[in-house]
Amino acid sequence: MSEYNSLNAYNDKMRAERYAQSKGFGFERKVRMYEVTLDLLTTSTPSQSTVLELGCGTGLFTEKLLFGKHFQEIYATDGSEAMLSKAKQSLDAKADQLRFSHLDFTTEWVPRFKDISIDAVASTMALHHATDKQKLFRQIFEVLKPQGVFVLADHMAGTTAFTEYLIGRERALIRLGQEAKENQAQVLEVIRFDEERQEEEGNRCETVAQYQQYLTSSGFEDVDCLWRDYWLAVFVARKPENAR
Repeated sequence: MSEYNSLNAYNDKMRAERYAQSKGFGFERKVRMYEVTLDLLTTSTPSQSTVLELGCGTGLFTEKLLFGKHFQEIYATDGSEAMLSKAKQSLDAKADQLRFSHLDFTTEWVPRFKDISIDAVASTMALHHATDKQKLFRQIFEVLKPQGVFVLADHMAGTTAFTEYLIGRERALIRLGQEAKENQAQVLEVIRFDEERQEEEGNRCETVAQYQQYLTSSGFEDVDCLWRDYWLAVFVARKPENAR
């Protein structure tokens, strides 16, 4: 599955509408993830700074950036025109500091922001679509100003087959309900269905250790995973003061 097909799995108006209404899979679990992500961004940047959001989707986290009133400029981008349209529909008229643009983060996109001083890059539930995360993280490093921060919240894979099963089981029980705990056959069936759907959509989830390695290799310092809940995790990374 190509990166193009992965990103365009969401470039459908009906799917974008369903996603906006449901707020994605397991939204209740994401609430704390969004809180941690926003706190790390606001704690690590000066007030009235500039943030670039990669993969804003229908604007679930963009809204939190906006109404947190910490950022003077918010550049919200997404590779799906359908998702971006939903975000604009709900948020575009609410703030002068919000700027939407269509951007495929799997391409060479840094030149578009060469004249903008970016204090922070944020991404939630999006970068798992990128096959070459090392290349992507190097571009994020490049676009940030020195001491700029990158906060990433996304899907993670298990480190081993056993922990991947535990993650899959937890996801299955969200769909089936906790009463299905003892029905191993039904749980495994949902796990297989979920894996097939993830493959079909081109999702490329990797482990926490792999993400940390990519970030460090890209030049970031203070790299850490500060929160995790099964398949969801939040990372923070900073660009060194003396970096260009």
